Amino acid sequence: MKVRLISDGHLTGKVNMAVDEAIHRACQNGAAGPTLRFYQWQPACLSLGYFQDVEKEVRSESLREEGVDLVRRATGGKAVLHDDELTYSVIIAEKDLPGSVLETYHRLSEGLVEGLRTMGIPASLAALEHGVTSRDPRFRQAACFSAPSWYEIMSDDKKIIGSAQSRRNGFILQHGSIPFTFDAAKIVRCIRTGSPEHAARTEAMLRRKAAGVSDVLGRLVSREELQEHLVLGFRTVLGWDVQPGELSPGEKSDAKRLSFEKYGNDHWTMERGRQQEELY
Repeated sequence: MKVRLISDGHLTGKVNMAVDEAIHRACQNGAAGPTLRFYQWQPACLSLGYFQDVEKEVRSESLREEGVDLVRRATGGKAVLHDDELTYSVIIAEKDLPGSVLETYHRLSEGLVEGLRTMGIPASLAALEHGVTSRDPRFRQAACFSAPSWYEIMSDDKKIIGSAQSRRNGFILQHGSIPFTFDAAKIVRCIRTGSPEHAARTEAMLRRKAAGVSDVLGRLVSREELQEHLVLGFRTVLGWDVQPGELSPGEKSDAKRLSFEKYGNDHWTMERGRQQEELY
């Protein structure tokens, strides 16, 4: 199966989320085919899961002090600080990647794991019985990297990739954060904690449970190196014919609209976005 590769540079949080959604919409409309996208963030941005409560889980004053943007994803899950990282997204029809959410999550994770292993990273999938669900008390943590969900990607018992998936009209959107370095202290400064002691415990827990790919390898990893190996992993595991491409004029126009009307809209960000679903 031919898969279009989009390789973007550093974009704002609202533009990154708008582009992912614009591709998802184009695929639903038959205007685009399966797409694998890689991108980065400038400035750093805290992305919220679709259902997260800003007031309960985000220290907005700290975001301003740190120069960190805030955006709400169309996918679920917990908050992710996108800073020194590479982000991937996959947009594909369910008929081309059949199975339940968990099954397709597993399959895409296998491609990511293969790519990391070709770099020398001892990556593996979080065991099903150890994965976190919304009923698990660990899920109450505001930060995504506080514990692995089912089939998320680990190395030496530390989470190194956090992903989220949504589906609409028979098409999958999955995107995920792959840190180069993991700054637990900065994450804790951005999320709301109950007390200084709670903040210290959360930071210590994140240091134990998460890492970046450069941290794992003990050397700097470039964006080009990581992307090349991840593409190889998807080709090997999923048999994709990944070919460089670009956004269509329609996708660019839709992304621009969504970045202003939805992802750059305070109502979407602050009010969980459910009232503006029609903009999708």
